[in-house]
Amino acid sequence: MTPADAAELLTLAAAFDRRTVGEADARAWAAALNATPFDDDAREAVARHYAETDRWLTPAHVRQQRAKIRAERIATANVFYDGRPDETGAESITRRRALERAVADGRIAPQTVTQGVGLAPGTAPRALTGAPAVDPELVERLAAIGRTIPDDAAEQLRPYRPVRAERESLAAHGQPDPLDVPCPYGPCRAAAAEPCRMGKNRARRRATPHPSRLEAATYHHRARQEQSA
Repeated sequence: MTPADAAELLTLAAAFDRRTVGEADARAWAAALNATPFDDDAREAVARHYAETDRWLTPAHVRQQRAKIRAERIATANVFYDGRPDETGAESITRRRALERAVADGRIAPQTVTQGVGLAPGTAPRALTGAPAVDPELVERLAAIGRTIPDDAAEQLRPYRPVRAERESLAAHGQPDPLDVPCPYGPCRAAAAEPCRMGKNRARRRATPHPSRLEAATYHHRARQEQSA
């Protein structure tokens, strides 16, 4: 936050507490809030403070209220990170934090818990409902995956949900989806919708499905096409 930003924030506070705002005040507040951006959340923090108390506003109050506003968005967003089979622990942390920032900034709209985990009821994604040219098999496959959010929201989440994004892409292009079927490979035996596993005690995800699962998915896909014909 710059001194000019701080002066504007203090002017907003003055509307509540009738304080005087000078250059020294603006510089002092800018120094205390140097790591805090002057955004709508900072403005809302001032209003929230005086909605809850008559205590004189300080920079610490602004930081605390702004943090609460952002934490509330994260708590109600119900957005979950799928993870990537080949990512390191550090990469997973980085991507989770990026997703959390996007949610806290309000760039990703909230959804219900069942939508977040792909268990919401319904047979078609909202963006496809009522469209006469939609392939019924595509609708069915997207619904089975759990695609119940609008296309624009799904696109925003794509970098953070690579497994689901890949499944949706396979469905859209009419290709077999290995996660539609359990893995028949003995040492793996991953359930449907779960990535293949490898290593001691099946502790690690495989970046790609086992060949036998690909084959099983192909047979499953062909059978579904024959039933739809």
